[in-house]
Amino acid sequence: MKVFITGEQGFIGRNLIERMQQYETMDFITGNLTADSQNMIYHKEGEPCVYLNDIGAWKEFFSKNNVDVVIHNAASVGTDVVALDPINSTSTNVAGTYNICRAAKELDIPVCYMGTTVIYDTKNYQDKKIEESSDRGPVTLYGCQKLCAEDIVKTQTSKWMIVRPLFAYGGVGDMNSLIAKSIYGALNGKKDIDMFLDPTKIKDYMHVNDYCDAVLTAINQNMWYQDWNVAAETPLMTGEIVDMIQSITGLDLESVIRWHPKTDYLGNHMLTSWKFRNVSGWSPKISMEMGIRMSFESIIKSKGYNPLKYLEEAKERNIDLTEFY
Repeated sequence: MKVFITGEQGFIGRNLIERMQQYETMDFITGNLTADSQNMIYHKEGEPCVYLNDIGAWKEFFSKNNVDVVIHNAASVGTDVVALDPINSTSTNVAGTYNICRAAKELDIPVCYMGTTVIYDTKNYQDKKIEESSDRGPVTLYGCQKLCAEDIVKTQTSKWMIVRPLFAYGGVGDMNSLIAKSIYGALNGKKDIDMFLDPTKIKDYMHVNDYCDAVLTAINQNMWYQDWNVAAETPLMTGEIVDMIQSITGLDLESVIRWHPKTDYLGNHMLTSWKFRNVSGWSPKISMEMGIRMSFESIIKSKGYNPLKYLEEAKERNIDLTEFY
């Protein structure tokens, strides 16, 4: 099975490639194939742009490389990233998804889409877990873009699935999580890092390796024409997660984090993945304690990695990110 991953150099993409090595039935196809991608437009080295390459270009690329499955992972991810560049993010998340899906449909190639649980109307689920069928109601531009992309995937492909993670984290490449930002900040002497979270609200973080294993399991088991929610289902208060980080790493995060409780539009965010677990047999393998330790070790060893990049860019451009939550 030849698998092509859009956004292969992003956080999820890089980890999918690494985890795919354990599946003998799958072989990854790089986006930087010189003979078969010379007409492609790249937005970074080795990674074709999903929206600047039109349907015809993608169709030619898929055909020449005998692609069997597309994992559509290319997206502008996060409320802050989308707020900083709404035009480019809309082009990537919406128009790019349309191009990929239409090209795949013409060749009868299935598309597995990396979704997000911010598409749900989370305020209605503060005391119970969200299911696949729960009410949609995104309140950020990012959530709106991702919900639109889901509809495109369902209607513009011949075969599809959607796999939504809840708060995937995991060291280098992680540009969004509380865990990555706080560890990196403490190690690099940062103060008052803006966290658009309420420390008294419940979150449920899942290590990226577990999420990637879930995606590859779903493809390997041909779990098409369904949307699947995936979570660790070990929810904790955000403040408790910070305490755990401090205990495991020995870092002092008191002056590193500046909370913005009123911007925590998700509030308590809990998910049930019973549907996916029952069908696939998947279960997470990495505990929160183990995941924090793994993140800490990888960030210590990292070079050129900065998960505060978008927060720093917003400050340089005098953009108040609290207006977008």
